Amino acid sequence: MRAGLTWEPGPGETGALVGPSGQPLATFHWGSRANHPYVDDLRPLAHRGVLTAHAPHDHRWHHGLWWSWKFVDDVLFWEDHPGYGGNRTGLGRSLVREHAVHEDDGRVRVTERLDWVVDATGEVLLSEQRVVTAGLDPVLPGAWVLDWDQRWRATREVVLSTTPWPQTSWGGYAGLSYRAARAMVGEEEVLASGDRRGAAAVHGERAAWAAYTGLVDGAEVDEPAVPGRGGVALLPHPDDEGTPHPVYAATATDGFGFLATAPLMHGDRTLAADEDLRLRTRVVVLPGRADPDVLDAALTAWSGRAVPA
Repeated sequence: MRAGLTWEPGPGETGALVGPSGQPLATFHWGSRANHPYVDDLRPLAHRGVLTAHAPHDHRWHHGLWWSWKFVDDVLFWEDHPGYGGNRTGLGRSLVREHAVHEDDGRVRVTERLDWVVDATGEVLLSEQRVVTAGLDPVLPGAWVLDWDQRWRATREVVLSTTPWPQTSWGGYAGLSYRAARAMVGEEEVLASGDRRGAAAVHGERAAWAAYTGLVDGAEVDEPAVPGRGGVALLPHPDDEGTPHPVYAATATDGFGFLATAPLMHGDRTLAADEDLRLRTRVVVLPGRADPDVLDAALTAWSGRAVPA
């Protein structure tokens, strides 16, 4: 058995994370076929059930686990079709210019340099340095983590914005997003810090962390009456600008499971030319239901900050 996680190169611009027992845990995609790089085929350590949906028929621009701004100076980066998303001045995409992988003591570090580019002109509005580090969770038994550390620099003054919420009921999204596999709407649970439960109590509210869990197909568990479970928790770093961030949450009532950090949900952010913005998020891949006390402890252990009551 391996001591931690390892990396296996895949075909084209893909690569896989492999668990301590040789089990597949996730696939990284950094080619330009999609409008953003993304992580798909996300699995817990406990079984082989997949937790993510990629390019679902209802929102083909949802890519498992991925980051996207909504508008950068009114250029639409989230949706990949000009007829959707309240398109203002055309489309853009984030392109990976450099990609490297390092393995060290059971952890895998993926380092990328990206440009956020206007499709029509090729203008770069933002440059980004991204590091995603995968490893076993030191606090949650049976969990593993993806630590996202992102730093953007504006090439000129730009405004980061979303479709206004609550003026538009579905607006406010832009951030690190998780699209749940369809099976997970079975017995789905949405939780957030502060003892909030259910999407109605979580959506649009600021939270130190938020989690989405549910039933999972393909888990290959031995007991049919005890189906496999899993999910994802998002833990923004409490030292980052604007934290605690608002949360965007959707459930079966909305037609699908979805959870995201939403740092622009309550207002736009202007970046001056050459200004940096750094945001960090720990993604915890859960083997079952989310435990609020354990997630509080996990955030404190990672950040060194106590979770506000």
